[in-house]
Amino acid sequence: MRVYLSSTVSDLKEFRTAVLAALRRLPLDVVAMEDYAAFDERPLEKCLADVESCDLYIGLFAFRYGFVPEVGPHNPDGRSITELEYRKAGTAARKRLVFLVKDGARWDTNHIDAVTHPGEPPALGIRRLREELMKEHGVGWFANPDQLAAEVMAAVAGDLRLPAGAADPPRSVAEPPHPRRLTRDLHLLHAPRDQETAARLATAVRGLWSVTTSSTDLLTSTPQEMLTLDRAVTAARTVALLLSPSLMTVLGENPERTRRILDLARARTAHPLLGITVPGSDPAVAPDATRWGITEVIAESAAHPLPNRLHAVLSRAVGLQRPDHEIGLPVVIVTMTDGEAECLLGETPPGQVADIVQGFGLSTESVRARYDTSRTDWRPFGAESRTITEVLDTAVAGVNDPDLLLRGRKIRLQPYLFDDLLSYDPAHSLLFRDIARNGCLVVADELSLLHPDLEAAFLASPLNDGAQVSLITLSPGDPATGTPHELIRDVLAERLHHAHHRFGDVLDPLCEMNVAGRLHLDRWLHASLPQTLDAYRNARPSVDKARRLEAELGTRPTVSMARLITEGGGT
Repeated sequence: MRVYLSSTVSDLKEFRTAVLAALRRLPLDVVAMEDYAAFDERPLEKCLADVESCDLYIGLFAFRYGFVPEVGPHNPDGRSITELEYRKAGTAARKRLVFLVKDGARWDTNHIDAVTHPGEPPALGIRRLREELMKEHGVGWFANPDQLAAEVMAAVAGDLRLPAGAADPPRSVAEPPHPRRLTRDLHLLHAPRDQETAARLATAVRGLWSVTTSSTDLLTSTPQEMLTLDRAVTAARTVALLLSPSLMTVLGENPERTRRILDLARARTAHPLLGITVPGSDPAVAPDATRWGITEVIAESAAHPLPNRLHAVLSRAVGLQRPDHEIGLPVVIVTMTDGEAECLLGETPPGQVADIVQGFGLSTESVRARYDTSRTDWRPFGAESRTITEVLDTAVAGVNDPDLLLRGRKIRLQPYLFDDLLSYDPAHSLLFRDIARNGCLVVADELSLLHPDLEAAFLASPLNDGAQVSLITLSPGDPATGTPHELIRDVLAERLHHAHHRFGDVLDPLCEMNVAGRLHLDRWLHASLPQTLDAYRNARPSVDKARRLEAELGTRPTVSMARLITEGGGT
């Protein structure tokens, strides 16, 4: 059996090497361009003759169109040699197996014609060819050499009916996709009447960016619809709205609903919302967008077509080098605003609060200075220290850096606002129940948990006793000072029964309390963040079951026993 392997070369060398190594382990006669003296500029007539002489054609396609031979009898339309090989296999009635790099996959931009030759024949050629291949074939998708080799071997074995065991691809056992993996670069919201425009724009940039569109997300109203919207947004790196008169009508029909939806999208992606004006739309649409907090508007111009403008903005906002396995991690910051701190730490703070603050040797003014109008700007270790957002970003960067720690994955924090819990909105309650059940990070200010409104909202929320919640509470002062630390610990033990049981009785490593220093916080985050990602798949110790076992035994279970008592399991 004779097989021809076709592709461009400079961008797919490692992939070709893996596929050739796999194919040549089989009883096949493999013909490849590596047999020619010059790779991309190989002799066209010989290539086409070799294709025709083979029984099976295998084509690998990424984002380069490849070398285009001179126009002549064998190439009247000025097509690339890779496309000519594909078409020759078709006219010769040879079986064709086609494999494409996934849209939006991390890829060297030097090997993407849409970047190196935007709007020019190579970029247009590869986009046209990829669209045709996806339409005409049941293509196989790949993102790394081993995966491609395994896909090719499986296809060859099935198509040629090789004996069982003849194809033994170098397939590693892969984990199933993570439930919160970011799978797209842009989620585009639009009015129902703009569906065709949105689809055309998504198609125009899809060679480099992974884009989804939705005309229903902006109509979200029920709690279940909010959960669906949340999952769609958290799978994307950024969100944009296709601005048009129709969209402005949809947004204005229910302003409260619109603000809730856009606030959710803005919070989850940690990016400003993008606005994209529909070509030929009313110029007044862009100023209207600022009403909804859309501060960056992308518009077409004579010199810069809309797809090019969108590409430039996404390159800046999302980045060209995206991780293959980027996982969204829900994070909730439980702390006071400056206004709430003023209420709690006024001229006459409650007795326990005053005792704690004074016991740590702190003035109420210095403590109030730690809080700001936004909860994310809280400075947990003093007014001169970094904000909690900066602390968490630094910790995540440190965890993302060593590849072995996360096994090739990268964490992306996705904030869930504590204000949404304070609203007691059923839709938001469902979202918090979802992340508490599946895994999230909660960073709480111990002093803020003494504020009656915040305490009530937290205790009533699923974050208080969620089985998969990684919780850390930060103390306002140094535990080494003794008495005030013991006082706040006792107060929290009285109020946060579940968390205190996890911390002091079950010894759950994903629950830490009374942390007063950044080094302690950084060390805990470094250890707990990878485990928090895995909480989606791995059962966690069940506090309730541990309590029942403790009652039956008449003694506290050991750490080893507690690890065996898991949520959803036996015991």
